[in-house]
Amino acid sequence: MRALPASAGGGGVRSRQHSPRSDGDVGNGVARTGSQVVRDAQNGSVIRIRAYRFVVPFALAALLVGCARPVSSSTSEPPAFPLDSVSSLPGHASPSASTVTCPPEGVRLEVGQGDAAMGLRVLGITLVNCGSRTYRLNGYPVVRSLDDDRTALKVRVLHGVREIIGSAIPWDGPPKPVVLKPGQQAGTAVAWRNTYDDVREPPVTVRFLDIGPLAGRPSQIIQPNGGLDLGSTGRMGVSAWRLLPDGYATASPMDQPVPGTSAPAPVETGGPLP
Repeated sequence: MRALPASAGGGGVRSRQHSPRSDGDVGNGVARTGSQVVRDAQNGSVIRIRAYRFVVPFALAALLVGCARPVSSSTSEPPAFPLDSVSSLPGHASPSASTVTCPPEGVRLEVGQGDAAMGLRVLGITLVNCGSRTYRLNGYPVVRSLDDDRTALKVRVLHGVREIIGSAIPWDGPPKPVVLKPGQQAGTAVAWRNTYDDVREPPVTVRFLDIGPLAGRPSQIIQPNGGLDLGSTGRMGVSAWRLLPDGYATASPMDQPVPGTSAPAPVETGGPLP
């Protein structure tokens, strides 16, 4: 597989990207979309991953607007992650230790499946404790939006997805401590809309996401399949980290790391929603 070219764009900020992307998320079922790349921004390494994107039938749109899977009467806890209802679809496999190199930080980011319905997009991202020590989280990931040249875009990142989705979601609660033992996983979801209703603003497509598990921790760059088509909204929402059940299946990372480049400086990040 081919490594991503090194960034020549530096750390500037572009307010908008002028070339819209045609939306390929049409039809029902599963589309295997090829290799994706994860870049360790702190340590200069790239990890390729195999990612899959799913188009959800209209009947599943209720999942994205608040109708979560029923919870057992023995507990009041909401589902740990919004996308676990489709985790059994073909193409998912747990990472193979023989083909994956663990970054020095001891955690690895993986891109899960993406759900799309009625202009709403939700992308699951998994953090795997691939190291030998306990890893602790409590809060929201730091998300930065990059263009094709890995130059920072001015995109507002909201803490929580309620404002994006339009209703309360059980898994989109306030942050809580997450303790990951070796091999365990945590999940977050990025939500956005591809609405284009302001002709004064050119459509924005985010090609890469630079994600840090928490503020001040080393980040990694991931490449979601097809990018994030934000339309004229210029914003996205991100949920707090949640512990995922053991055996949760995500896309399988592939190949060994190759030399890479560092990520640009941070851009605007919104605070918690009221």
